[in-house]
Formats: sequence, C-alpha cells, structure tokens
Amino acid sequence: MPVIYTDLDGTLLDHDTYDPGPARAVLADLMRLGIPVVPCTSKTRAEMLPICRDLGIGGPFIVENGTAIWVPDQWGLVRPPGTGADAGYWCHVMGKSRGFIRGALAGLSVEWANRFHSLCDMSLRQVCAVTGLSPVEARAAQARHHSETLLWLGSAADRASFSDALRQLNMQVVQGGRFLHVLAGGGKGEAMKWLHGALSQRLYPGAASVAAGDADNDLELLEAADHALVVRSPAHEPPCPERDSNLYISQATGPAGWVEGIHKIMEELAKESRYGRFLSERHDYYAAQSG
Repeated sequence: MPVIYTDLDGTLLDHDTYDPGPARAVLADLMRLGIPVVPCTSKTRAEMLPICRDLGIGGPFIVENGTAIWVPDQWGLVRPPGTGADAGYWCHVMGKSRGFIRGALAGLSVEWANRFHSLCDMSLRQVCAVTGLSPVEARAAQARHHSETLLWLGSAADRASFSDALRQLNMQVVQGGRFLHVLAGGGKGEAMKWLHGALSQRLYPGAASVAAGDADNDLELLEAADHALVVRSPAHEPPCPERDSNLYISQATGPAGWVEGIHKIMEELAKESRYGRFLSERHDYYAAQSG
C-alpha cells in the first residue's frame, strides 16, 4: 500500500485559483481504494481543516512546512507523550514556536528590517492582494504557531545572505511558491519520515512513500520519499531533487501535472506484486485520466 505525501499550492491545487481541477476525481478514487493521501504543506491547521473537508481527506496532515503534524484520534497511531490535542486531533510538534523565531529575527542586524515583511504583520487586505485568498482564508493563513512566513522584498543575493545568517542560528529558510518560510526545527522531509515510520509500524507495514511537490520548499520531501513527483509550475522553475531513481517530472503544470505523475507512479507500483491487487483494477481509469 503506498502512502502519498503531497504539497498543495501549485501541486494538488492550482497556483492561482487554489482549485484541484482534475485531481479531485483521482483523489476520490484513491480514497475509495484506501490509499492514504497526506497533505504536506506550508499552510496552517486553520487553513487545512476546511480544505481536507472539501477534498474528502480524513487522515493526518503536515502543516507549516513540516513543523507540526496533526493526526485524527481515531486513526489508531500511538500518541507521543506531551502532544497537544484539539477537536479530535493530536499534534506532534517538530519545530520551535513562532515566538522563538520572531525573537531570533528581531535579534538580527537592523539592515535586514527593510528586506522582508511578515505575513502575520500584514493587513488582511494586503494578504488578500498578495495571495488571492478571501479575508476568511487570509486570516487562517496568518494563524501560524511554528514558523514565520515572509514576503521577501530584497534581492536574490540578499536572500542567500539572509539564509546564511539564520543557518548560523540553527534555523532554516525555505522558498515556497510565493513566500520565504523560516523554521526552527522540523521540515517537510523530517515530518514525512516521522509520520511514515508511525504509519508503517502501526497501519501499513512495508508501505512505499510517494511525494509530490512543485517548489524548493518541497525538496527535502522529494528526496526523502521512495518515489518522487516534481510537478511543473507556471510561476517558477521546478525544484531539482538530488536523486537518480524513482523520479518523475510532469509535463503538465499544477493539478493536471499531479494527475499525470500520480498515474505514472501508480503504474510502476502496480507492477510490484505487493501493490498490484490495490492498483491493477484502476489501471484503465488512470490511463484515461492521463490520456
């Protein structure tokens, strides 16, 4: 049984409209087959709850670029000591608090102050203008607890120096489709490995991990999975994972590229006897989607 870990914006969801388009039908089919799809996103928990309801995803999800993992109580995974809980989910935190990160940013040289603008400090109107989100969605995007999201105003060279400065403080900066994200621990790849280990041990022994993403903040996710799908973006160049095998780069962009790549990877997995019984019955369906 494969487990699919997927980025959302620009990958499963359209970069501009946030609509899953042709991916919606494939998602429904994966759910029917019992193949877990785990969002692994820079979005917040507040954003993810309505998105998961809309997409029909009822399992765990990874938020804020891998700094926190939310797991439904009824999934039967062992809850680590010290985890928080809310509304039928428990949360395994991988990174330090947003307050810690803001303190570190405030301690940097004053020269950086004019080179970025925190998403959480922007007005709702500004967030809506930059992202295309509604005011309700924009407020949910600002509900961050374990990462800081920045609108970068400086040059690319400045951004590299800024990343180096934070790396010296044991923090990392990752580039998403629109924003820079500052983390103090965790990351998409680390979060996927933790969750996949738990799922493999308790629910899906021997499960293969499949990762899909479109931006540089997906790189460690794409490098950590057994199979990787790079989805092309209409807005930026695709990331370049450092791997030689089990890598598929879509021709189409956004959700259409996601459908294309998932079909190809599922086709490969169907050749393996341990996955064939789950996937062979839907081979014609996936072929029709990609054709």
